[in-house]
Amino acid sequence: MNALAEQITDAINHTMRDISKAAERCDFSELEHLTKKASELRAMKDQVVAIENRLVHMTNGTHTTAVPQQQRTPGVIRELGVEVTQGMINQNLLTLSDHIKRGMIRPGESLTIETVPSGDRFDTELLANGNKLQERGKIGKFYREAGVVAGDVVMLSEVTPGQWKLKKGEVVRYRRV
Repeated sequence: MNALAEQITDAINHTMRDISKAAERCDFSELEHLTKKASELRAMKDQVVAIENRLVHMTNGTHTTAVPQQQRTPGVIRELGVEVTQGMINQNLLTLSDHIKRGMIRPGESLTIETVPSGDRFDTELLANGNKLQERGKIGKFYREAGVVAGDVVMLSEVTPGQWKLKKGEVVRYRRV
């Protein structure tokens, strides 16, 4: 981790201590302010880590993910968990808005996706309009075959640059520091 990420981690830790003190005082106004600050700091840290990963990957082909070490799937470059809504199922959409905001993936990226367990493969692109994958038919087929229902989480995992696996799974939560 670089110095900037460490500074952000220190700021998060300090803010969390301040949140504890404000909670003891039942200072709701301060709690609201500090919670927003902690959320913004966490988003900043995610972005810094994602930028570091892209830079390392582009310069020498090695990388880490923004998922904490103890939660990483071995051999995975990026791992994006998405909670599926009924609207996404109805329209055969997979939207990645939260991951775009965190800097984990960018609109315009091309993806070759293999669905698990069927092994279907398709090429798609992340559209800026709606932050969704362009391919919809294969996404809908995946939802049906995997039995995805509203509230389920699907995992999009980059196994080699531009090559992804899509499976029904568990969300990877970021551990708060």
